[in-house]
Amino acid sequence: MSGTEPRVSCRDLFRKLEILPVPCQSLLSLMLFIIDNPNNFQTGLEMHRLHMRSKNQLFIPIANIKVLKKI
Repeated sequence: MSGTEPRVSCRDLFRKLEILPVPCQSLLSLMLFIIDNPNNFQTGLEMHRLHMRSKNQLFIPIANIKVLKKI
């Protein structure tokens, strides 16, 4: 694809070809999911009703499995 030797580092080639490595792609897709679905998460302020350091952290709401099994 780029005509380089097989043992050349991919870091510079990825930058040149504007390709994101797999870990970066997974982080990007996770961040985009969170931005597109903010109603699936709660902030620390919504959970604790206090102004704490974690007031802007996002949390996944905890589901009561026993209640869900009865439905």
